[in-house]
Amino acid sequence: MEDELEFLLRRKALELARRGLLKRPECPKGVVHVNRAEFEELLRRCDVLLADFWAEWCGPCRAVEPIVEEIAHKYAPRIAVVKVNVDENGDLAFEHGVMSIPTLILFHKGEEYRRFVGFYPGLMRELEEAIRSLI
Repeated sequence: MEDELEFLLRRKALELARRGLLKRPECPKGVVHVNRAEFEELLRRCDVLLADFWAEWCGPCRAVEPIVEEIAHKYAPRIAVVKVNVDENGDLAFEHGVMSIPTLILFHKGEEYRRFVGFYPGLMRELEEAIRSLI
């Protein structure tokens, strides 16, 4: 009985998707602090994701924070913006090749699209250009 119900639900979902009536869940609004599981879920769910790899003790990370906040506010819910604390999620930072912080990685459909390392003049402009090319 459960298998049949599951089959019917899947079939109905496919039918609705084909007709354009099934919406994908929206990306969260604002900046979200994530662990590995949450990061991977949002990477799967959102077409565009900006990940800020940072640490509390990092001065340049604090300088990047207002830029990240503005991006999250300006482009929500079209993109997800997440913060990954490298002290708490070192394995995730290592897997994504983060060698210094702050590192901002823009993902498109689960794949790295562009990487921004450090805080520098023009960072906001470069981020916005890259994001606009994807949405």
